[in-house]
Amino acid sequence: MSEKRTTYIHLISLFALAVILRLLYLKLASDNLGFDQLARYAPDSNLYLAIGDHILSWHKIGSYGLLRVGPGYGLILAAIKLVFGSHLIWPILFSIFMGGLAPVFVYLLAFQLFNSRAVALLAAGFSAVSLTSISLSCHILTDQPFFTLLAAALVCFVRGYQTGRIRWYVLAGLVSGFGAYVRPAGQIWPLVFIFLVLVVPLTDLYRSRADFIRRAGITGALMLLMVLGWSARNYVVHDLFVFGTNGMLTVRSYLVAQTAEEYSGEGKNLIEYRNAWEIEDGDRSKPYAAAYGKARARVVSEFKARPVEMLRLYLWNIEMNVVAHNYFVGRQVPQLKGFMDILNRIVEYGVGHLLVLLTLVGLIVMAVRRHRFAAWLLGATYLSITALLGASFWQGSRLHYPAEIAWAIIVAYLAVETFKSLRSVWSGRFTRASQGQDINPA
Repeated sequence: MSEKRTTYIHLISLFALAVILRLLYLKLASDNLGFDQLARYAPDSNLYLAIGDHILSWHKIGSYGLLRVGPGYGLILAAIKLVFGSHLIWPILFSIFMGGLAPVFVYLLAFQLFNSRAVALLAAGFSAVSLTSISLSCHILTDQPFFTLLAAALVCFVRGYQTGRIRWYVLAGLVSGFGAYVRPAGQIWPLVFIFLVLVVPLTDLYRSRADFIRRAGITGALMLLMVLGWSARNYVVHDLFVFGTNGMLTVRSYLVAQTAEEYSGEGKNLIEYRNAWEIEDGDRSKPYAAAYGKARARVVSEFKARPVEMLRLYLWNIEMNVVAHNYFVGRQVPQLKGFMDILNRIVEYGVGHLLVLLTLVGLIVMAVRRHRFAAWLLGATYLSITALLGASFWQGSRLHYPAEIAWAIIVAYLAVETFKSLRSVWSGRFTRASQGQDINPA
């Protein structure tokens, strides 16, 4: 069987497996909750639907929504509604389709990096059966589309690195740029791509670091242009030169409120702070610039007053979010509740931390075995996503989900390399024994 045919079979099989599992989850969750309740299960879904309606015609909170979370997912929902109609099954089927593509792009990325079908299949298998991905694919949320777009962008970037062709870097920039429009957390990725261009090892395709920057730098430059372009639009419309207000409001409502709860001595809990500040700031009423300014001022003043305490809580939040369990499956599919209770305890009290350790060990092994480009790319992906976890909490495994692009490949690589090493050692011992050699000399 030809290499190309084998690849096609693997990709089609992975896509089919992922889609079937997600459709099955949709059926079970819909039977339990009812489709309408499932479709609007996450509060954020209503905001995204309002943005989509606003793009097609008008919605009273559409303008606020565009400023807060950006236009990408709203554009997708508007296009789906325009083509297929208003039933909420269509955006969910789109998410399931994106969930089916996720292991496809993870496979392609892993195979490009290591030229190993074993690593690619194992990594893509993690993605296909990921319960976080399965559950998120059945909701009107940005998580699954963002994951798939980021994985696709990384595939394009690696293709550009390996061929030297500028068109792949351009495509990587456009895809990742739209990914940032879908989920504002993606706005950090221009910096990630710029960092990678400065540190990854060069191949013979590039005459110098300057030549590499001239070509590969297009990815980060295009992303930066898209991020700044939307920021300029917000400045013209709202007098705010920001890509979106969601990041600042999230820090204010989670990390700052958490710090105030623990250290202010006022006796209020986090929810009381958050509710009071949202009413005071007027987050959903014009002028948005004034509300955003109040939130930013509160974040800055709290950090100046308690920098060490806030940093401690930020790091604590990262640890908790890395091992956070899945909030959706057990609540939405009663048949799996017992299994999920056991699995979540295992993740929180062992496997979650073990995955972090295996990820770090895998990166070290890659670097030692001269897969330095893969180590830089996957390490930057994992760490940049993980670094964002300190600002928020109470959302379960979905916050760290995009890091699965990296850790699935890293852990798969480590598992395959460990198996190969053990097999080599065992094969050597067996060969020596068969030749009459003493395998345990005194």
